[in-house]
This record gives sequence, structure tokens and C-alpha cells, in this order.
Amino acid sequence: MRYIASVLFFLFALLLLNYAIVHSKFEGDVIRLGMSGPFSGGLNNVGNQFLLGTEIYFKNLNEKGGVHGRKIEIIAKDDRYEPKMAIENAKDLITKEKVFALFGVIGTPSAEVIFPIAIKHRIPLVGTYSGAEFLRKPPNPIVLNARASDLDEIEKLVQYYIKTFNYKRFALFYQNDGYGIAALNGAKSALAKQNLILVGEGSYKRNTLSVGNALYEIEQSNPEVILMAGSTHAVAEFIKRARKSEKIRKEVKFGLSSFVEPKPLIELLHGDGEGIVFAQVVPSPWTSEVKEVQEYRELMHIYYPKEELSHVSLEGYFAARMVSEVFKSIGKSFTKEDFN
Repeated sequence: MRYIASVLFFLFALLLLNYAIVHSKFEGDVIRLGMSGPFSGGLNNVGNQFLLGTEIYFKNLNEKGGVHGRKIEIIAKDDRYEPKMAIENAKDLITKEKVFALFGVIGTPSAEVIFPIAIKHRIPLVGTYSGAEFLRKPPNPIVLNARASDLDEIEKLVQYYIKTFNYKRFALFYQNDGYGIAALNGAKSALAKQNLILVGEGSYKRNTLSVGNALYEIEQSNPEVILMAGSTHAVAEFIKRARKSEKIRKEVKFGLSSFVEPKPLIELLHGDGEGIVFAQVVPSPWTSEVKEVQEYRELMHIYYPKEELSHVSLEGYFAARMVSEVFKSIGKSFTKEDFN
């Protein structure tokens, strides 16, 4: 009986502690946000560009006095696009760095393992660079998304190819993890709405260029369109091989998710963008006349004049802007529950 009572007391104490953490008023002078992303390795450009976009917004904001007198600080940890490292980063950011929220986690594989950690600690998970459905359905009060869903992207690509060219034969090249599986399910769902099926599919292992088996599988299906959900380098490698293949029609089209970076991809393909369409979740960072994009270009010129503009850094900028507006709206005295 004493053992049972001790256990019950311990659980009750944990509940009280969790309630106190979530409902206690934030009193610090600096709002610390924790980010896990690939700042080294093959996908380092995505992590560094997203961080760059957030930095220019927060630098400018902090120089103007921050939010209700508080500065916003990003603590970024490298996970090399590996979920195991992302788990350790999230735990360190929450328990050691005492961040208020997890922000800008890069990629579905990392978000997938960090999501339950955020739920456990009742810590906001905001501005994640992922279009995964588990961050959207069912709605979760700790999650605040800044980008469109993967399903929306795939559906728009499918609609474009059907309405514009009346294509009916779609295959999918995808990364063999949570990100790719979501794309696979999304492609099947989008095609089913058009009374079509996916005629072929091929996957590759994350953080590799091992696309040969995927090409072989897709070659058997004679696709008119190859939808692609993978990293920039892997997608480029696949397109190079597909263009050389005698079993893939020369006029095949490639429909790419927004996770693929347009400019680096075209550079890897030596400037040959024939037959490639990119889905995007932000306006053009170079030509858009939207006020917020013009401000992004101005701040990039001020803080990082030698850095090139990109869709990824623009998305980081928008995510930083979004979270700052939330802090402004809830006032100076707030709790994690208010933020959610």
C-alpha cells in the first residue's frame, strides 16, 4: 500500500509540475527558441538558409526593441538530417537550454521524432519546415504551422499536369522515410480524386544518392510524369539518370516538391531545367512585389549582402515573422498555454 501511495504521489507531483510549467507566466528578458536542423552534411544548405532567413528578421526586430521589450534568440543545433540526433537536440534544448518553444525544425523525419517530445513537455512546436499531416490532423494546440501541407502540394501538381497536358500516367520517386511515405499516400489520394492510380514508384534511402533501384522500378511503368519527394542532390541524381535511360520517354515531366531547392538543383543539372516544374509555398524571393518579400530583400541586403536570395531563407523569414506576431498579440504577460 505504501508503494502504491508513493507512486500515486509521484505521478500527482509530476502533473502539478507540468501544470505549473505550462501555466506559469513568462518572466525572462529574452525569449529563447530552439531549432534542430541540418547545418552540416548533404542537406546543410536547407538548414543554413532557413536559419539565415530567421536571423535577419529577428536581428531587425531586436534592434527595434524586440517584442514588448524582450529580444528573441535562436539556439540552433545540428542534426545532419538524422532523427536520432534530432531527438538529442530537442531534449537538450528543452531541459538544458530551457527554450520557450521549438522552432523551425527542418524536415519531416526530424519533426516526426520531435513531435511526441514536444507533446510530453507541453512545449510549443512552431514554424516547422515540414508539410506532414501529423502536424495538421488532428489539430494539436501545441503546433503552429507556417507552410502548406505536402498533400496540398502534390494535389496541385497532379491537377496542373492533368488540366494542362491531360497526362494520366504518374509515377513517384520518394525518400524512404516518413516524408516520402506521406508523399506516397498523398500522390495516391490526389490521383484517386481524378479516377487515376499511381502506375509506378521507387524509393531511395535518406542521406544517400542510391537511386538506381528506384529508377529501375519506375522504368517499368512508362510514366508521363514523375512526381518527386526527396532531397535536392538525390532528385538531381535521379533526373540525370532518367534522362539517359532508354526506358524512360524523352519528353517525361518531373514534378518536384518544395523541399527541393530550385537554383541548386538547376546548377547540379548544369542549367538544364527542361521538363521540370517546382511546387512552392512562398512567393518568388527575386521578383515578388508583396510588401513582406520586399522587406525580406531589404534586410538581406543590410545584414547579409553577399548571400543569395532563396525560397528557403524567405520561408525562414516568414516563419520568424509569424511567431513574432503571435508574441505581439498575446501581450507582455503570457504562458505557454496562452501561446498555444
